[in-house]
Amino acid sequence: MEVAQTPLLDVTALEKQFPGVRALHNVDLTLNRGEVLAVVGENGAGKSTLMKILAGVHTPNAGTIRIEGREVRIQSVRDAQAHGIALIHQELNLAGNLDIAANIFLGIEPHTAGFIDSGQIHAKAAGHLKRVGLDFPTDTLVADLTIGHQQLVEIAKALAQEARIIVMDEPTAALTEHEAQALFAVVERLKEQQIGIIYISHYLDEVFAISDRIAVLRDGFNAGEFTTVSTSRREVLDS
Repeated sequence: MEVAQTPLLDVTALEKQFPGVRALHNVDLTLNRGEVLAVVGENGAGKSTLMKILAGVHTPNAGTIRIEGREVRIQSVRDAQAHGIALIHQELNLAGNLDIAANIFLGIEPHTAGFIDSGQIHAKAAGHLKRVGLDFPTDTLVADLTIGHQQLVEIAKALAQEARIIVMDEPTAALTEHEAQALFAVVERLKEQQIGIIYISHYLDEVFAISDRIAVLRDGFNAGEFTTVSTSRREVLDS
């Protein structure tokens, strides 16, 4: 008999209210290692609220979050990072005046004898760039990169923080078709590394191309969940 795998992330009965608005009601979500879970829904469905709770930007009013079976409390962005969760916003959070290596290790710089170890930073950054398939010198200024390449730096930054769960919010919105295909290739690499990815997108074509499962939110509620290979666009849209 096959033993059921403990989910990487298990969200149960999540609730979030703002003044006059119930943003999430009794929402459940699971994510497995090496899986892409697409979260879809119309504007106002609760997608952003859910992701901001996972990233420590908002705190829930009720509900349980477990990572690898252990209940955790996420009350800040620092808490989320400590639990291995990284949120890559649609508006990238990089310093254009710094080089790639400095951006990847900003705030988590390795030190030797009390001083920032620049050699370690560049050596380790090169390793993370290799993981995302970005072939640039680590001393390249971020301002000199395309948006697509900057996004890969954001992913490398998440890996440097030892993220096990990466949330991507509309990641292809500002990308060219070529850049989007490069991103999809990186997502496949991350799956092979057993990283779980929550992928928020309005584009059903890419959702069906890249996801393993699809969760639908509507008006703050779970509206449906589907295994991608065995469902259709019509089923997702009608849920």
